[in-house]
Amino acid sequence: MRVTLGVILGVLLFFPGIVLLQWISNSLGLYDELSVTDGCLVMIVILLAVFLMRANSSEAEGDTSLRGSSSSRDARARRPKGRTER
Repeated sequence: MRVTLGVILGVLLFFPGIVLLQWISNSLGLYDELSVTDGCLVMIVILLAVFLMRANSSEAEGDTSLRGSSSSRDARARRPKGRTER
């Protein structure tokens, strides 16, 4: 399900997204001719910036939902130290 939604989102970002970026760039006079490759790179930079800002804000709030399960270093030991049974 996530893969399907990812593909749909990617297609929606690519086809109307790149055309929209080209139109905005031409109307504001920011860039002479924005090619499809340039538009894809702009979209990648925007999405990475959003991802980084989201990750930083969740770490500041103490939210661990992006990290998944805790690592083994954070987990409690299963038996007391110095005590081994055979």
